[in-house]
Amino acid sequence: MVSSKIKRILVALDGSKGSSQALDEAIYLARECQATLFGVYVIPLFSVNYRKPSSSLAKMFLENGHKVLEDAKIRSARNGILFYEKIVNGNEGYKIISYAKGNKIDMIVLGSRGNSNVKELLLGSVSHYVVHKSPIPVLVVK
Repeated sequence: MVSSKIKRILVALDGSKGSSQALDEAIYLARECQATLFGVYVIPLFSVNYRKPSSSLAKMFLENGHKVLEDAKIRSARNGILFYEKIVNGNEGYKIISYAKGNKIDMIVLGSRGNSNVKELLLGSVSHYVVHKSPIPVLVVK
């Protein structure tokens, strides 16, 4: 049995296969712990005005974020899990950690590799950053 102290789980989503697998694990954990899921989609720093996107790139990121989060909400609901969604922009790793801190999250779940262009040897750059900088427990799904 998973610890019942976990009541708020953050899952970082970007539409990649890794984030889909992370969502599956987060749903499983949420069911076991009777926890609520919080999904966050981070638009990279270079798309500055995501609230009123003027460029086609910013619009693409925003549309993709809404689609990814809506799909996650539906998958969560099918499993009886309450899911809250948020789109933010900035440095992905930093924004995931700051969202978790600001929303009293008990655990962060993310894929080992996402849609980032930068690759590291064992982990993606975002998961590597979150694992090393987060004061909150992190589950990295491969």
